[in-house]
Amino acid sequence: MSERFFPKPRRYFAPLSQDRPLFQGDIFRGVFGAWWRHPAAVRAALSGKPAPQTPQFPTLDELRSHVLVRGKGYGMLLPQPCEFSEGEKGASHPFRIVAPLFPLDRPADVDHDRVRRGLIGHTIWVPRWTEHGPQDYYVDLRWMTSVDAASVRREGRVAALSRAAWLSLVDRLSRYFVGVPLDASAFALQQAALHPDADDRAQSAGT
Repeated sequence: MSERFFPKPRRYFAPLSQDRPLFQGDIFRGVFGAWWRHPAAVRAALSGKPAPQTPQFPTLDELRSHVLVRGKGYGMLLPQPCEFSEGEKGASHPFRIVAPLFPLDRPADVDHDRVRRGLIGHTIWVPRWTEHGPQDYYVDLRWMTSVDAASVRREGRVAALSRAAWLSLVDRLSRYFVGVPLDASAFALQQAALHPDADDRAQSAGT
């Protein structure tokens, strides 16, 4: 995979305004990732035993007591734009799919340099979106979570991807879910005009 998978930080984000429509790759505060651990697997791990092969499906009460929440309070909106288009399907669809952001300023289970170079397939590098931001982040696609649509309103959005960063995101999603790199030229002809900065003047302002 090319080390130039992601655009440079100065070309990563688009100008943000309140009237900008919600779009794929937008980043919101107050969004986490969740993982419901199987109680039988947790008990086995605590006792040093292998997880059972055919565990009984847990009750909702058991699941509630074994939920693991990760992330630092920022999440990226990921499904197709039609899923949350505010004047169409998104007006009545109550769910959104997000993936949490993790900081790159501490030891982690991923190699920081490889994340920035786009060499870890389940991650998306996200540079700091303000000049004096605390640190770079990365999105972990393995932690995607369904959340209420109220969690991803415009008021909670802190950053939006430029058209170049969005194309990189779509390519990463295609590689991760399908195992096939994006045909950038074909995609540009069919879908790239959907981006809020698709026209040349807005594109120039965002880069």
